Amino acid sequence: MTIARNKLGSVLVDRCFRKTRRLAVILLCLACSGVSAESIVVVLSWDGVRHDYPERAEFPGLNRLQAEGVRARRLTPVYPSKTFPGHVSMATGTYPDVHGIVDNHFFDRGRGEFHYGDAAAWMMAEPLWVAAERQGVRAATYFWVGSDSDWRGAGVSYRVAPFDVDTSEEEKVARILEWLSLSEDRRPRLIMSHWKGADRVGHRYGPESDRVVEQLQGQDAQLLRLLAGIDELGLWGRLTLLLVSDHGMTKTGRWLDVEGVLEEAGIGARLFGGTLAHIFLDDPDDRDEAMGVLFAVQPAWAYTQEQVPASWRVLYPGRAGDLLMTTEPPYSFTRPRGLGGKVAPVLARMGWTLGGHGYFPHLPDMGGIFMALGRGVRAGGTLPAVHQVDIAPTVARLLSIDPPLQSEGRPIEGIGGEPDAVPVSPNP
Repeated sequence: MTIARNKLGSVLVDRCFRKTRRLAVILLCLACSGVSAESIVVVLSWDGVRHDYPERAEFPGLNRLQAEGVRARRLTPVYPSKTFPGHVSMATGTYPDVHGIVDNHFFDRGRGEFHYGDAAAWMMAEPLWVAAERQGVRAATYFWVGSDSDWRGAGVSYRVAPFDVDTSEEEKVARILEWLSLSEDRRPRLIMSHWKGADRVGHRYGPESDRVVEQLQGQDAQLLRLLAGIDELGLWGRLTLLLVSDHGMTKTGRWLDVEGVLEEAGIGARLFGGTLAHIFLDDPDDRDEAMGVLFAVQPAWAYTQEQVPASWRVLYPGRAGDLLMTTEPPYSFTRPRGLGGKVAPVLARMGWTLGGHGYFPHLPDMGGIFMALGRGVRAGGTLPAVHQVDIAPTVARLLSIDPPLQSEGRPIEGIGGEPDAVPVSPNP
């Protein structure tokens, strides 16, 4: 009996040992494959890059992202399709009527005017970098809109600010690789960086200009440097790179003088917004008369707050005008200031093409880019259209954390979860 018991005990111990060893092997494999909590996400935003720009020429960096990762047909922006609302929506996972950044330039009835400033103090929803730090994940931001300063007293481990248009992408790549090269206990696991993209040349010369291609070739060269740096660091088993843009670009160059029309009718008002205008009346009792006057402005459509479609998600309390007005390309409600505003109409009549954005998100030219490479990304895939509010929850899933508190988006299907492919270095 004693021998039988000893034999049974040995069998149980052996089984337990084998199960423990198997579990250890599984955990080791998971850790090596990047499924552990120590995953890393790098988000790059290329300003003003339209969804179809990658087809304009050969871009080796973008080509690698597509070949070894996935690309969506388009990234649908929020409304208005502008830099500040778009970047804040990608960071918070929600819309302008919740996060409060309703345009690049807007008016708050209690606080006054916001104009391309430090958006952190004006943001009413938690951004991704704060959500990450709150959950023990180190984060780094480089010029991302809303990251110039702390948000409600909550900061970030690493930050480059304030925004400087003269900072080169070469400098940004060097800093990102520097962060990625830090020791395990210091390295940020979330990095978000805003690049120039093709916005400036798109505005100045129009979206079809060869200068857009030249600008993107420069951006692509720096993307290649970043990819090579990640190759050298051997981080692809745990790192996911997302490439996004805030909006697309379309041909513009014609203006509707709404403020002038109201002034001629004796109605005092201030207008904020170039394609989705918030009109603040000096006397709210002029609302009905103003609606009648604006009806004659074509092609444009005026709305009271009650008439604005809920799907637009633009009515943030205190920042929505008494009236809202929208138009279509190539029209805008505000022309460039100064000498540019005087010269632009003449150039437009001479055939000079300008570029703009901010129009309804469903318009094809307003769509941006979305590409992903690395951990949790299946190589060579194509995704349907994805939405800006889905970026934050997707990043959160990749980092195994909860999304920002006000996030409404959903993780993009096919991004995250079990790792599917590891990018191949061209120079092993």
